[in-house]
Amino acid sequence: MSDIWKANHSRNHRGVSRRSFLAALGAAGVLCKSDLLHALGSASQIDLVQLIYSGGNWQPRPTALRRLAFELQKRTAIDSILEPSSSRPILSKLATSPLLYMAGDRGFAPFAESAVELLRRYLKFGGTLIIDPAYTPDGDSKGFEKSVNQLLKSVLPDQTPEKLLPGHVIFRAFYDLNSAVGKRKGSQGLTGYAIGNRIAVIRGDHDMGGAWAKDNLGNWEFEVSGGARQRENALRLGINLVMYALCGDYKDEMPHKRFAVDQEKRR
Repeated sequence: MSDIWKANHSRNHRGVSRRSFLAALGAAGVLCKSDLLHALGSASQIDLVQLIYSGGNWQPRPTALRRLAFELQKRTAIDSILEPSSSRPILSKLATSPLLYMAGDRGFAPFAESAVELLRRYLKFGGTLIIDPAYTPDGDSKGFEKSVNQLLKSVLPDQTPEKLLPGHVIFRAFYDLNSAVGKRKGSQGLTGYAIGNRIAVIRGDHDMGGAWAKDNLGNWEFEVSGGARQRENALRLGINLVMYALCGDYKDEMPHKRFAVDQEKRR
C-alpha cells in the first residue's frame, strides 16, 4: 500500500483520513494552515477528483466519474461520493483523494510551476494520477498526448515510463483482467510511471471515460467498439485502478499469492 493510505486503509476499509494526506503534503513544504487541517478532519467517503486545467477540454466525458463512483460503491466495500469533485491543482482538494483523474481530447496550456510542484508532491506522498485520453470526433488526441508528455516531464523528470502488461497487480487489484479496454480497445496494457515500488501515474489509450459515461436517463452515452462485454471490462478496470490507488500492491503480498496458487490448483 502507499505510505499515506496504508495505515488508514488497514484500520477501516470504509474510512480514509484526509488529515493524514494533507499533513504529509504540508510536511513536504506545501503551505498547510492549521484551521484548514482541522476543518477537513476525517472523511468516510472516497472522492474521485477530476483535474481541471486551462487551454484544453478537461471534461470530455462529464458523466464518466459519476458512473464509476456508483459502480465502485455498488460492487465493493468502498463508500464513494456519488457526485465526484473537480478541481485545479490546489492543496485542499488534492488532499481529499488518493486518486486524481485527468481526461482530455486535445492539447492544453502548460501548467504553472506552482501546480507542477504540487502535483509532484501529491504523487511523491502517495497520490495516484490516472490519465485517460478521450477520442472525440472534433478532438485532437495527438495534441493531448503531446501536452501530457510535456507535463509529466516537468512533474516527474527522473521517471521513465514503463509498460504495465496483464499480470501486473493493477490487473488483479479487484477483478482479474486480461487486458486494458475502454470505449476502444487500444493497447493491451497501460503505461506507468513509478515512484519507488509504486506506480504513481497510470495512463492508457482506451478512452475509459467513454465506456463509463451514462446519462441521467440511464442510457449509455457512447457506443463501445467491443460491445457490452468490453464496457463491463472497462468498468472493472476503473474499479481496479481505484483499488490500486487505495491498496497498492497488497495483491502481491504472500497470502494473496498462496491463495491464487491454491485456486489455480483446484481448476
